[in-house]
Amino acid sequence: MGYHKSIYKGLTIAYMAQRNKVKRKQQTALQDKLKNLEIILQREPQNNKIKGERTLVRHKLNLLMQEEWVQNIRLVRQNYFEYANKPGRWLSHKLKKEKERRSIQHLIDESGT
Repeated sequence: MGYHKSIYKGLTIAYMAQRNKVKRKQQTALQDKLKNLEIILQREPQNNKIKGERTLVRHKLNLLMQEEWVQNIRLVRQNYFEYANKPGRWLSHKLKKEKERRSIQHLIDESGT
């Protein structure tokens, strides 16, 4: 019966990876389109159609960025909520992670071992 949990976990990971890939693709496409519109607008500064399209692309890009920011804020809030009653535990966890990140795992001598 325990294999169901791993199947659902794998499906969730695959879904999230696909969703993130689509979001990144959309974001890069919008950034490229915005860059191209900026170049065209430099050549033709009076073109109102290009200005409107640029505004629309900026708005869409801004919405994508805001969704990402909201998700990051939720993650931070959740992290602080989990450790709200135990600030010492949270701080020791953060310090432990920082120490692990800065520590040297192994040394290599002249012979390469």
